[in-house]
Amino acid sequence: MDYNRINWNEAWKHEMDLWHNSSGKSCKDFWADKKSAAVYSKKHIEHHQERIDKTIKGLPLTPKSRVLDIGSGPGSLALPMAGIVNSVTTIEPSAGMNAVMKNFMEEKGIENIIPIEKTWEDVNPDMELDPPYDLVMASMSLGMNDIKSAIEKMNRVCSGVVVLFWHAGIPGWEDMPKALWPRLFEKQYHGGPKSDILFQVLYQMGIYPEVKVFSNHFHEFFPSMEDAIDFYCKRFDLIRTEHLPLLESYLEEKCFKTEEGFVHGFDHVSMKFSWEIEEISHEKSAYNEKAV
Repeated sequence: MDYNRINWNEAWKHEMDLWHNSSGKSCKDFWADKKSAAVYSKKHIEHHQERIDKTIKGLPLTPKSRVLDIGSGPGSLALPMAGIVNSVTTIEPSAGMNAVMKNFMEEKGIENIIPIEKTWEDVNPDMELDPPYDLVMASMSLGMNDIKSAIEKMNRVCSGVVVLFWHAGIPGWEDMPKALWPRLFEKQYHGGPKSDILFQVLYQMGIYPEVKVFSNHFHEFFPSMEDAIDFYCKRFDLIRTEHLPLLESYLEEKCFKTEEGFVHGFDHVSMKFSWEIEEISHEKSAYNEKAV
């Protein structure tokens, strides 16, 4: 096999197609529901403050920084960053996620977050953004089909550092569909592209990022088992009424009861990719000089 002839962007697209066919719903459509967004927000903001603080400390932030947060969700990172930097512009297509973030902004009196309710692909930088940004980041939000074009756009609006966080290995939340799909639908579940393909896309683009690996444990909290079932039915559009007994049986086995309700916990490994725009410019300039 001629390894250099593999088009890694096409490999990413292929994995994305398999993922969408397996789940039956895009991330944007799922998180449009405010109740689903609230579950995510509770998981990330209330119960993972230590992890959020660690992530923030690892970012190049100053009081003068202007940040672009792509796929910001309920503001898990944008809200704390707003207290450190000059401004944060968020790109988030989900109405539910934006509603949750705006509620937090009102409660905390935050005024330096500029929300844009669109996908990154649909954003027109010339009309809707105010580049360049000191930091452009996307944390667990690389749901773009054409990841190469998405990254090229990030580079164009950044004058400092680009930071991406993405899944490595098999996230714990894929255990449920991987276990149930063969029994429910007589097919395997495909969970989408991971960090191995992302690194190859970057490398093929001439971007040689700094890479760090993080291990985390996540919890999803539900007031009742009915709420847990409802959450996963909305996450996976393929689930029908006749599938509910098997889903409930799985969740009863995997969730544990607390005073708050039911908790579904899982492990997750992620990778952080970061690069400086200046370094890319210098590398391309040196390459062009050699070509001449």
